Amino acid sequence: MNRCSAAALRGSLLLALASLAAATAAPGQTPAQDLLVRCQTMVIAPDTVLQGSALLVRQGKIAYVGDEIPAEAKAGAKLVDYGSAVLVPGFVLPPTTLGRERDLAEGALPFTPDLRAVEAFDPWQEELLRLPQHGVTSVLLSPSPRNLAGGLGALVKPGSETGGGRVVTPELQLALSLAQVARNPEREPTSLMGAIDALRTALQKAKSGLASGPDALILRGVLEGSRKVTVAADTYPELLGALDLAREFGFQPVLLGATEAHKLVPRLLEQKATLVLNPLRFDQPERQLQLPSLLAEAGVPFCFGGPAESLRLSAVLAVKHGLDRRTALTALTRTPAQTFDQAALVGSLRQGCGADFVVFGGDPLDLGSPHLATWIDGVCLLGTVPGNARKSKTEDAAAVAPAAGVR
Repeated sequence: MNRCSAAALRGSLLLALASLAAATAAPGQTPAQDLLVRCQTMVIAPDTVLQGSALLVRQGKIAYVGDEIPAEAKAGAKLVDYGSAVLVPGFVLPPTTLGRERDLAEGALPFTPDLRAVEAFDPWQEELLRLPQHGVTSVLLSPSPRNLAGGLGALVKPGSETGGGRVVTPELQLALSLAQVARNPEREPTSLMGAIDALRTALQKAKSGLASGPDALILRGVLEGSRKVTVAADTYPELLGALDLAREFGFQPVLLGATEAHKLVPRLLEQKATLVLNPLRFDQPERQLQLPSLLAEAGVPFCFGGPAESLRLSAVLAVKHGLDRRTALTALTRTPAQTFDQAALVGSLRQGCGADFVVFGGDPLDLGSPHLATWIDGVCLLGTVPGNARKSKTEDAAAVAPAAGVR
């Protein structure tokens, strides 16, 4: 993502095309008629679970929930009845490059805080369009951790192959990195100490007013608390360096990776850090699989990172190793939304949020429960849409596995 390269021009063109797609495709994709979506178990948010209820979708957003739905609105809405299924908010994928490391990293300069990931956004990128297959309805597109200061992330949503994805919030967190991939023997910084010193110097100059320009403006937003910060940090020394910088300059860090976070739990809690954990796998050490439970018991907020296909498995493995189901579901939905101040838009099914939800034929934290449908902005992008006619109980049982619920 060179500042004066053809790649930057291509990114600007892609962003313009994305904006055009959002403007032209929305009328055809957003249902003109209200939708009344029913199912046996409806998770409005991890702490609000309704049984035998419904929600009303209007122009792609949640208009009413449960008993709040007016009778006249029910009468005029198209019924979508998923029977005995379980409906949960769409999963929010924390900061990721969606496999576009080259486009979301600056090759020559390590410090580029004013670059914007949204400039490389491709609304028809294959990895973006595949997200609904894994229950992901929004994603925090982020600059690469290969840069010491990579730039600004953005909230985006996948769409259909015809409509493409769209940008929801074009500028969010500043992405910093102390990870090994940010240290390069062919350019500064070459060491962890050098990376920490470079970030400290840049923040000090911004604080003192000695620095000017777009980079300094973004850093001052961090210092004033108006700009969120992610720091890629995996090992104990990297995490300690990130926490030291956060304490020195008064910001609350969001730490990406955090494999050795178990060594710093009291410090994480003290500094109100949020963690985006590396994905969990069956073959990992027990200590790593128990990390989510350890963090939850201590009161340290976290969510699950990694590729979209790993999100649900990470939550399931965390539950199997001591994490309660409610916190696991929160880590897939509300925590990443709240962490980046996007909870009014995504991460729950409260009134005014986007109508982004996933339907399962049972407990979503049971890998045996079939994934029936994914909806984004009130449009079904994956799975089936039951018709208006109500099915018999026998037909419901045959079509949808009995719901285990969310405990």
